Amino acid sequence: MLLLPGVALLRRWPVRGVLLLIVGVVAPLFAAILLFQFRNHPVDLLSQSNVLRGLVLVAIGIVASRLMAVWVTADRTPSPDSQRRMRLWGTIGVCLLAIPIGFAGVRIEQVRGVVGDVFATSPTAGAVNASTDTLADQFQTVLLLGGDEAADRFGLRTDTMILALVNKQTGRTAVVSIPRNLQKLTFPPTSPMGLKYPNGFDDLTNAVFISVGNDDALSAAYSSPGLEPGVRALMEGLSYSMNITIDDYALVNMCGFVQLVDAIDGVTIDLPDQLPMPGKTPCSYYTLPATIGPGPTYMDGTKALGYVRSRAADSDYQRMERQRILLQAILSEIGIGDVLANFGGLADALRSNVRTSMTLDEAQSLASLLQTGAATMTSVGLVPPLVEPADPDFAAISDLLQQTRQSLIGQN
Repeated sequence: MLLLPGVALLRRWPVRGVLLLIVGVVAPLFAAILLFQFRNHPVDLLSQSNVLRGLVLVAIGIVASRLMAVWVTADRTPSPDSQRRMRLWGTIGVCLLAIPIGFAGVRIEQVRGVVGDVFATSPTAGAVNASTDTLADQFQTVLLLGGDEAADRFGLRTDTMILALVNKQTGRTAVVSIPRNLQKLTFPPTSPMGLKYPNGFDDLTNAVFISVGNDDALSAAYSSPGLEPGVRALMEGLSYSMNITIDDYALVNMCGFVQLVDAIDGVTIDLPDQLPMPGKTPCSYYTLPATIGPGPTYMDGTKALGYVRSRAADSDYQRMERQRILLQAILSEIGIGDVLANFGGLADALRSNVRTSMTLDEAQSLASLLQTGAATMTSVGLVPPLVEPADPDFAAISDLLQQTRQSLIGQN
């Protein structure tokens, strides 16, 4: 009954027997063949929501068909005691089988829900093109954002802004940190932000997101299905000011950052000096030690957040450098498929804390490229004396980004 539900019923109730065999044996067999075909490309499977839902239905059918087979087959036994024993032990057997199958079904449904909520459906949804960017086709450029949104904070400021410039051929990458206090960000003259701020944005660049969010007209102007209006405006300003095409963005707030690092079992970073910690940060799980390092230091999500937010020992610019170092450490060890494989309770956290314009396939391709070129990753900070955030020369910044990408092409 449990192995081949319906076989015992074929002679007396052939229709019931055939239906139970189809639901309990044939459908799972096809599902197993499908999973085998995707064994080397699991993320491709995760991106197909209807297929994932079908796998959940198959899991339900495996359990339901066997439970029904137990109870219907028990009707054939002449003794009431035999019927009760068969139903009791058969039901116990089905329940034991249902535990791993139910766990797998819940996990699949979690993944399906998060994929649908977090990732975009269109591969071109987030692109902001710079018409004179001659190297755009050779690079995948993603704006990585870390927001300070938390339960004790109003709104969100993008305190971490990093451009990842990824050579599509080799995976060689430059990560370019943009200071949160960069000023006078400019926008296309006819754009909504350009019309409101014709002389450049009148606040720090990390305030673009919240400024657009607090302005109903701007929010409506930059609104696009599945995308953040504030990020769209920020991408437009950075792209126009620096003359660079930005293909996509990924935004993680502090809570999501802690949980994502925990999901990959943390990272280890070799610290050159002792670093003071900021105590208990928002969304952290415990009070941090007074200091960490020097030397190889393991960091879970809470400690990693303290590492990138510490201001006690140095300046915002050293903080930006730590952000790049942590990003490189994460990318050298992990791909997005590994994160998806460690969901569990992380599903709701991802749904609430991670936003991106990338499709799941684009995210996986980017992760693969970054891991391929992780050993040759270049780190650039738009900081003094290279850049003066209070009075930036955007033409010089554009030339610097052009030179950085040319150097990555030259390494092919």
